[in-house]
Amino acid sequence: MKRSLIVVVGILVFVLLTSTGGIVTKNSSKALVLAPCYHAQVSNDNSLLEITKYDGIGVSGNLIQQHFQKDSSFGTFEGRFLNNQLTATYSFYSEGQLTDREVIFNKSGKTLDSEGYRYLEAADCKKITYSQGLGLIPVSVKLPLHLLPKLRILPSDRSPQDAITPAPISEYVISYKTSKNIYDGLVSYFLWKAEDWDSIYNPNEAPSYGYEMWRDERTVLTVGGPRDCIYEDKIDCQSVTEISQLIMLSDSYAKSQ
Repeated sequence: MKRSLIVVVGILVFVLLTSTGGIVTKNSSKALVLAPCYHAQVSNDNSLLEITKYDGIGVSGNLIQQHFQKDSSFGTFEGRFLNNQLTATYSFYSEGQLTDREVIFNKSGKTLDSEGYRYLEAADCKKITYSQGLGLIPVSVKLPLHLLPKLRILPSDRSPQDAITPAPISEYVISYKTSKNIYDGLVSYFLWKAEDWDSIYNPNEAPSYGYEMWRDERTVLTVGGPRDCIYEDKIDCQSVTEISQLIMLSDSYAKSQ
């Protein structure tokens, strides 16, 4: 009888403890919950961690490490989150080569620390922009950070037959990688001497070389890009819309540092 009473009491104590939080499993604390998006910035370098799947232990998502004037990396990761530490295998492309390496993120409150970056929680990865330098053009433009793996910036390959007179100082094209893995020219940038642009610009005609978006005492930057979606794929249309909304804002442009 005494033994039965002891067993009953033990069961009641266990139920009370578990129902009132007296016993907490390693991953039941709210402090351990991962946010869907984290952003880190060190000087002109940026990193974006997007979590697309999290079941309490297993984690997977996307990771972008965008370095200023250095090789950047873009890819996916899979890992485990235990004891405030995310240990992940990062599969990324850098200079066209696929590489795997381990990355460890240590969580403290609402931040993640890894490899010199401190990642802060962000409400939406798609709302984070990065000021991308335009090659030899001395102007930076804000672009969606999460789309940079799909963008390529190259000097325009204009044929002699299509030469512009007067010629711009430089001309660049941003190409977008579609869902069919084809790079398609999306945005054209022209940097002019101010006097040359003023001599060919006619406010009564549709601009042949885009719209003026930035100017200083000596130079003018004009930009031509998409107005409507030209792709069948819904994700491609959303991406192009994000880009076009930014490139047509004068606030998106600033002189390169």
